[in-house]
Amino acid sequence: MRILLKSGTVVTMNSRREVLENADLLVENDRIARISPGGSSDARDTDEVIDCKGKIIIPGLVSAHSHLTGMFQRGLWDENSFEAWSSRSTAMENLFNPSAGDIHTIHSAACIELIHHGATTVLNMFTPRPNRVLEDVNSACQAFLDTGIRGILALSLKDQSPDNDAIAIEPMAPGSWVSLAREAAELVTRFNSRVTFVLAPSAPQRCSDQLLVSCKELADELRLGIHTHLAEAKRHAEVGRRLYGEPIVKHLEKLGFLSQSLSVAHSIWLEDEEIALLKKYNVKVVHNPASNMKLGSGVAQVKKMLNQGLAVGLGADSVNAGTIYSVFEQMKLSVLLPRSLWGSDNWILPAEAFYMGSLGGAKAVFLDGIIGSIEEGKKADLAILNPSVTLQPMNAVVDQLVLCENGESVESVFVDGKPVMLNRRLVTIDEEAILTKLSSLRPRIAEAHAGVLSSL
Repeated sequence: MRILLKSGTVVTMNSRREVLENADLLVENDRIARISPGGSSDARDTDEVIDCKGKIIIPGLVSAHSHLTGMFQRGLWDENSFEAWSSRSTAMENLFNPSAGDIHTIHSAACIELIHHGATTVLNMFTPRPNRVLEDVNSACQAFLDTGIRGILALSLKDQSPDNDAIAIEPMAPGSWVSLAREAAELVTRFNSRVTFVLAPSAPQRCSDQLLVSCKELADELRLGIHTHLAEAKRHAEVGRRLYGEPIVKHLEKLGFLSQSLSVAHSIWLEDEEIALLKKYNVKVVHNPASNMKLGSGVAQVKKMLNQGLAVGLGADSVNAGTIYSVFEQMKLSVLLPRSLWGSDNWILPAEAFYMGSLGGAKAVFLDGIIGSIEEGKKADLAILNPSVTLQPMNAVVDQLVLCENGESVESVFVDGKPVMLNRRLVTIDEEAILTKLSSLRPRIAEAHAGVLSSL
């Protein structure tokens, strides 16, 4: 299959960060075969030609930290502390008790929202029910497959919760969790190659050292990445110091947990020596400005991380902790947030934000060898934007994509060279049917919500 995207403005994110005006982009099967000056390609050898004159072609955006299950709780919790939000949203999920079919519906709807906002890849940090791990994982992965998005299933594990006494932990030995994780990893390998698996110990302070070490050993054995929350709230850093007698990242170094195959979300309450350790071991960081702002968690020192050469991506997190599943929103907030607090030395530039939403995110999910930029030989994961009024006139394309775009301009999305959305309509799944199913959950959502409120 050969598709020619003709005469568009191509934001490459290559090593020179080139923006190519009036360029042709040839997609052959799942790869970018050629980028050439506009009008130089022979359309006779192609199966389809898409006129991109006046349009912008960007690398598919990456949400490198998300919780897709949280979509069914959208708008419900606006608590005055991270701990209160965490307790209530956890209680809500337990009371709602989603079936495998519910999980597929909720996750499919979240993926649809991401695709409409130009995302082609999402890492979903997912907590299955202990007695139905494989069934739940299967449903979550099927949502990736059915919507057409590139998905990373990050299996969340924990065996303690010293940072929030209100959350009860299912009694399960570290070895049992790791055994289930092994089975889940084997299950995910049977899906399409667009669906991959990483281990996700919830946060260091929520896992015994034995569980953390076991996760690292399994990840090394199976050549998997690891993803975790790190120092998201001030209390997490304080509890870490109480547990370990030293900063969390220093303790992780002693456990042999730090590596280039580790990505850490949030990373707000870190000392300078901890940031230096993350750099030393080439750990990836995922910045989540919307959820950090909504939950009042704090502001990560992202500029310092970028200046030290850390790979930083962006995450839409969960919509019940943040706003919407949109990497465009994260890019904009990552630029604006530090400007309300600090001097210009700590400001994130729009070009840096776009890097975090594309290539930086690809690095954070360990896929930068195949996605994150538009270069010959890479996967054809692309979004085509037909500029709405918010992007007009196009004076500085990258800056305007970061500061002015809200997803309204996203017209078409390709993953693995295949169309996932054309002319703002998904072609992989019946969007209306999924949203109807999601809406049908409202009575059960209301019942679970009332149950949580009555227990307060």
